[in-house]
Amino acid sequence: MKIAKLESLHADAGVSYCSFLKVTTDDGIVGWSEYNEWMNRGVASIIDHLAPVVIGADPLATDALFSGLYAKTRLTTGGLSAQAIAAIENAVFDIKGKALNVPC
Repeated sequence: MKIAKLESLHADAGVSYCSFLKVTTDDGIVGWSEYNEWMNRGVASIIDHLAPVVIGADPLATDALFSGLYAKTRLTTGGLSAQAIAAIENAVFDIKGKALNVPC
C-alpha cells in the first residue's frame, strides 16, 4: 500500500475557514485530518510542497515518513507564525532605524 494523493479542502465557516486534508492510498483507504488555516493561510501551500515526499510512501511506516518530512522542513522549525512575526519585526526595525536616522 502506498499513498497516492493528497487533497486540501476548505469550507467557509463564516467567521473562519475549516480546512481538511484528505490522504488517499492506492488501495482506496482515505485518511482525514483537520488543520487551522484561519490565521496561517500558508499551511495548505506547505502541504502541497511536501506532497512529493509523501506520495508513494508507505503509510504504515510512519516513523520513516515523519523523519523525511522533518528533514525537509528542519530549516524552518519555528513554523509559519514565527517566520511571519520575524518578517514583520524586521520591517518594523527597518522603519524605526530610518525614522531615528540610525543604522539597523
